[in-house]
Amino acid sequence: MGTFPEKTTTRRRQRGTARWANDALVRRHLCAGVLILACILMAPSGTAAVDPPRQETIILAFDADLPTMDPHMHILRTGVITFYHIFDNLVVRDLKTMQIIPHLATSWKTVDDVTWEFTLRNDVTFHNGDKFTAHTVKFNYDRCLNPEQKCPQRGNHAKIKEVQVVDDYTVRFITHDPYPIMLERMQNFQMVSEKVAKEKGDAFMAENPIGTGPYKFVHWLKGREILLERNENYWGSKPAFKYAKIRIIPDKATQVADLLAGGVDLVRALPPDQIEVLKASGAAYVTTAPVLRTAFLQLDSQGRTEKNPFMDKRVRQAVNYGVNTDKIIEFVLNGQAKRTANVINPLAFGYDPNVKPYPYDPEKAKQLLADAGYPNGFEVRFLSTGADVPAQKQAAEVIQADLAKIGVRVKLNHIEDTNSVVTQAKEGKAGPMFQWSWGYYSVFDADGILYDIFHSGNPWAYYSSEELDKLIDEGRSTLDQERRKQIYSKVQQILTEEAAHLFMWGIYGIWGVNKRVEWSAPSDEIDRLFLAKPAGK
Repeated sequence: MGTFPEKTTTRRRQRGTARWANDALVRRHLCAGVLILACILMAPSGTAAVDPPRQETIILAFDADLPTMDPHMHILRTGVITFYHIFDNLVVRDLKTMQIIPHLATSWKTVDDVTWEFTLRNDVTFHNGDKFTAHTVKFNYDRCLNPEQKCPQRGNHAKIKEVQVVDDYTVRFITHDPYPIMLERMQNFQMVSEKVAKEKGDAFMAENPIGTGPYKFVHWLKGREILLERNENYWGSKPAFKYAKIRIIPDKATQVADLLAGGVDLVRALPPDQIEVLKASGAAYVTTAPVLRTAFLQLDSQGRTEKNPFMDKRVRQAVNYGVNTDKIIEFVLNGQAKRTANVINPLAFGYDPNVKPYPYDPEKAKQLLADAGYPNGFEVRFLSTGADVPAQKQAAEVIQADLAKIGVRVKLNHIEDTNSVVTQAKEGKAGPMFQWSWGYYSVFDADGILYDIFHSGNPWAYYSSEELDKLIDEGRSTLDQERRKQIYSKVQQILTEEAAHLFMWGIYGIWGVNKRVEWSAPSDEIDRLFLAKPAGK
């Protein structure tokens, strides 16, 4: 097997990982004084560096900072999580039933196949006192759908043709075609104040979020922390913790050390080999859930970055045969993932379990490479990043070793700055092979990934075709759920046969949680700090 070490005993793993965490803890204490001074000196002009009482504060660790505080101008999971606290959506998901339920909208009905009518709450105000009305809803969708705004989420809502104000608390949506996932898309589209957007402008909104949500914005110390304070005038249930803080800690070892030392309360994408350490620590516990996020390696079949071997289907098939994905799941991820035949997650509507993944067959991989004109293999660069994907760096190193066995020499570049990788991918500069994952915007439907990643014209599409475009368009334009299942089955057969990317797994979300907090893993991968409670209360 070569690539994989023998399984270590739990005790040996605990000793090694405990030393790993302790080393990080020492580093953290050595730098504490410098960091405190830096936070004071580098706070934004006119902003005091607030340090709220620890017992009243819940703290979440992020690997990377947000690029913006404007909820319409992002696609990152860190933004999804943060903005769920500051802003509100028309609808949300019930985490027990996983069904869409009312939120800012109290009810809705379909007038016909392309018309939806929503009744809104009449008691909601923004943090600055602005009133939330149907005019607010129309402004928000018009803003995102305006091509000049260059909203990166525009494709998520492109099926909406027009938003009409019926009265102050009734709004209608007219779609171009029947739109089966209208509500799913709405549960992750936050409302901003029309007055603030028009009077203050985009630059202000990028740094000063003003929403209607359960927490109000206090400060953003870029690269270090985001601090929120409970909205005492919130129309809904109020958070148990008065303050919510997000700390930016790029190093996962330091996150775990801080968790064990009580410096943070939640660590996302916990490395699988830390599960037993936390269980034995007495200071923290682990909570897990299968989530929608699917991990895969994008292969530039269209030559967006440069002409490369992956433009040949046989080469793409070869790398899928050449990576022992099942063993990576077993040994690197400790079983905390589910193999996927393509990018469709088992939790998504439309998933077809009859489409099978590529088996590990290095000899067949070598033959395919030879048939494609690469009998001696080739060299390729591989950009990897670890945000939201547990143990991605270790998995990337195993992939590198596996591909070397079939003659594909990978120059691995692993960076933790997710924002950089996202920017490069959007601009077509991420390279012939780059690590990627997609959380579907928490839309539990195959469309949540297919339209963004495979429809022609989208910035994330490195593989597309006319046939796929037609199927994807049809799948999001019919209310016949059985027909949609047939369409998505066909899409999955095509993606797998074409080896559109190097397919990997559906992720199990793993969170480390301080024992002072009661909190459960969410299957939609949205860490709702406002649902957390002090332990025992």
